[in-house]
Formats: sequence, structure tokens, C-alpha cells
Amino acid sequence: MDLKVEIEDMGGLKKALLVEVAASELAEDIKAGFEALKATAEVEGFRKGKVPETVIKQKFGKDVLEDVSKHVIAKSYPEALKLKGLKAIAAPKVDVVRLSEGSPFIYRAMIDIMPTVSQDTYIGIKVKPEPTEVTDAEIDQNIDMLRGRNANFKDSDGEAADGDQVTIAVDCLVDGKPLAASDGQKKDYTFEVGQGASLPEFEELSVGAKAGETRDFKKTFPIAYHDKNVAGKVAEFKITIKSVKKKELAPVDDDLAKDLGCADLADLMSKVRIEVTSLKENNERDRVKKEILDKILEVNDFEVPETLENKYYTQLMSNMMDGVRSGKINPLGYDASSQEAKERYRNIAQTQAKSDIVLDVIADNEGIDVSTAEIDQAIVNIAKSRGESPDKVRAALEEKKAIGILTDSIMRDKVFDKLMGTELETAG
Repeated sequence: MDLKVEIEDMGGLKKALLVEVAASELAEDIKAGFEALKATAEVEGFRKGKVPETVIKQKFGKDVLEDVSKHVIAKSYPEALKLKGLKAIAAPKVDVVRLSEGSPFIYRAMIDIMPTVSQDTYIGIKVKPEPTEVTDAEIDQNIDMLRGRNANFKDSDGEAADGDQVTIAVDCLVDGKPLAASDGQKKDYTFEVGQGASLPEFEELSVGAKAGETRDFKKTFPIAYHDKNVAGKVAEFKITIKSVKKKELAPVDDDLAKDLGCADLADLMSKVRIEVTSLKENNERDRVKKEILDKILEVNDFEVPETLENKYYTQLMSNMMDGVRSGKINPLGYDASSQEAKERYRNIAQTQAKSDIVLDVIADNEGIDVSTAEIDQAIVNIAKSRGESPDKVRAALEEKKAIGILTDSIMRDKVFDKLMGTELETAG
């Protein structure tokens, strides 16, 4: 492609590219644009398909040139970067400098380029490993958790205490009016004391209460609550204890193991040990990854482009709202409206963006890429964990345009494999 590129340093990672594309590169597209309009344009005073070219250009010339310019920018911008040996972090901010038929097309692209991450800032990082051996006490603790999940509960006339299963009815008034069932009116809400309820007050006020008793409390909805009719308002809650049940744990024996799908107690203990070992090893890997990345970022500080930070921030907020909708995050405890909360989430988004940028640069430095076979295997692993077919998982990823996200994840994991491997002596 016939183009000229000039670079202006704007400070830090910011650069301005002045790109000049030869008029000949636009000529065919402009001609094709006008030809298409000649056949379809409807202009008062002329029959369809008989509008003179001069009239077409006068009436639609600006639109044709703008359409062509978008196509030319999309084609020339990657070439301009390649020509100057640059890699951009995010999409450019483009301003047209000159656009007219028969003249070179000139535009300015404001970009943030990938930072330079030298090998001496990530090779040889020392991270002290922590033991991942599984103790008998940890096995017993996990067996007790399984017993708890499979416990029986029997009605009790006594007061609710830690470990008891409590069922309550919840009534909630805002401005003297009942709140919708999805937000506050729960006729049968069951939870285990000590394991967390949707509101901490449900647990706190249930302790010491018997079936048939009531408790009252007030709580202010967050300003950022999803229902604007109650956001920032005080809610009056009344809970009625409908039942209190005491937990009865099964003995640790072969019968328990069989109820949990194992051949016998020895088989159960063996499987629990394998699962706990895997969990501890994964947690240790995550800890080491974070420590390595923190050390790399300490000596590779740079400003994240606002557009990219906004992208990560938006995704973070979207994930949190998904958590609210799914019930994983308590909506009354979720408040992203305060300045302090916004700054906290902004910092998280910025760190995530920086981390991904640095890992991408290291991948490029070390020639790390992702093969089709690795993507296929990752999809198989996801399918296995979900109990779905690989074809279904692939179709879902393609529908969400998430294959690229999966590929980036695999590549960054491979970077960590290298950073944590013997080649770079990261642990010892």
C-alpha cells in the first residue's frame, strides 16, 4: 500500500501517527461508490439510474468519501504500525486531516504503544515456595464438610444456634409499601447459621430465637441499588422464625462413603486427599503467579490508556452485576456508587489491564504463541468440567466471540509456565 507515516512523540507511551495515503489507493473505491449510487440514487427531477454524475457527487460526495475513508483507515492503519515497528495497546483515536477526491488522504491516529519489558526485569525472579503437602487434619476437615453437606436436620423447639438450619419468612416495607418478592419478600428463606445468609442481619437476629418468634430491623439500600425506586431508601424488615432444625451428622464410615458415591471409606479418603492436594497446588500456583507479576509491575510502571482502563472497568462492573443477578453477591451489600468504591474498582481494573499488557509483551519477547491443538484441548477441558460436549462449548464461545479471550488466557498461562519454570529459575 502506497503510504507515508510520520511519528510524533506525545510523552510516555503516547504517539501520534500522521498517515498519508496516496490518492491512487482511494480512486477505485471512490469510483465504485459513485457507480453504485448512480444505479440506485433517487433525486428529485431525475429518473432512477439517470442522475448525472456531477449531481451524484454534489449530493452524496461527502458520504462516499467518508465510507471510503473508513475502509482505507482499517486497511492502512495496521500497515502504518508495521512500517514503523510499533504495536498499539488499544484501538486508535483517529481524526481526518484531509479528505478530498484526487488528493492524498491524510489522517492522524493517536495511539498508546506497547511498553518495553526487558528480560532482566522478569528473568530470575525468586519466589519462595510454600508447602502444599496435605495433612491428616485437612483431610478430616474436608470429610466433616462433606458430612455437613449431607447432614440430616431435625425439628427443634430450642433456640437457633450456630450450625442450625433456620427457615424464616421475610416482610419488607419501603415508604410503607411492601417490596417485591424478588427484592425483600421471602416467605420461605432457609439458611444455615454460620454459613452466611443473604443479609447478615438474618443470621444475627435468628440466633437465640425460637420457631414462631419475630425480629425487626432497618437497613438502607445502596445508592447504586438496581431498583431505582428503593435505591438510597430505608427498608423496614420483619422476619418470622418458621422453623429451627438441629444438624445430625452421619458417622464417618463405609456407609457415608457409599452415600457419597465411593466404594468404601478408604476410597473416599483417597479421593478427598487428591482433591485437596490439587486445590492446594492450584492455590500455590496462583500465589506464586501474583507475587511474580507484582514484582514485574514494580519495575515496569506505565500509564494504561483511558479507553482500555474503561473497558476493564466496565467488564468488572458487569461481572459484579451478574453476581448480583445470580444471587452470588448480596444486592444490599453491593455499592459501587461512592467515590471510594469507584476508585477501588478503577485501581483493580487498571492493575488487571497492566498485568495483561505486560504478559502479552513477555509472550512476544519469548516467542510464545498458542496452537490450534492447545485451543481444542482447552475446550475439551472446559466441556469435561461442565459435563457438556466440546462442540456445545465451542459453539457458545464462538457465539460470544470469546475464542480470542480463551486464546489470550492460554497464552498468558504459558507465559507463567515459562516464568515459573526451570528456564528462568523463578523458585528455589
